Amino acid sequence: MSGLAVFRPRRRWRNPLSRTRAFLIALVIFFVLTIQTLVFLQNRLEPTLIILATKKAEQLAKEAITDAVTKRISQQGVDFNQIVKIEKNNKGQIQAYQFNFKEYARIVGETTARVQNKLQEFEQEKVDRTIPLGLATGNSFLASMGPNLPVTFVPIGSVKTKLETELKEAGINMVLATVYIFVEVDLRIVIPFATEEQTVTTKIPITHSLIIGDVPTYLYNNSEGKPDVPRIPGDTPNSTP
Repeated sequence: MSGLAVFRPRRRWRNPLSRTRAFLIALVIFFVLTIQTLVFLQNRLEPTLIILATKKAEQLAKEAITDAVTKRISQQGVDFNQIVKIEKNNKGQIQAYQFNFKEYARIVGETTARVQNKLQEFEQEKVDRTIPLGLATGNSFLASMGPNLPVTFVPIGSVKTKLETELKEAGINMVLATVYIFVEVDLRIVIPFATEEQTVTTKIPITHSLIIGDVPTYLYNNSEGKPDVPRIPGDTPNSTP
């Protein structure tokens, strides 16, 4: 037995760095693919995402503005005769109308403060809304697929508020006068890939009155909403040739 050679299988020595190298290679590949994916999303989907985020933020801002205005109206009410002064001649014919600027300033100031407070609540509470990433592909099958991207908006500057009037013929010697409150606010819209600035405007009717009497044609609103543009003699609102 001592003269017989004993053969033992050789042990295979593993390279202690093989697993580390494999992990590093996988990590580098993952990192490169991630960068490429992010670049693709930014270049291809960013314009669409900005459009979607802008529409979403505009919707949220208008809801906040409308809520602030309607609460002010429901709590305090708005009287047309307190806002608008109508001047008539000795025959009872309407000659002109103008705002009661004291009431005008009060309504505008209160509305501006309410809207600013409402938008600040959105900012302080970090109210986020999301849009699914698949919606940016334009594919109806992928529209509801995630991940969901948060949309945040931040007010920029102060809220601009003013009152406007609109006159519409409601019959013979009858005019429907409507007072609108016009609110404008600048927003910075933020999504994970980009930011965008957008101006949101809202026009909300707050009161109206039916004016009976002969109304001069130059008091009617033109297409630009200016009440001081005379009409051609014989021309009536909404007339057809």
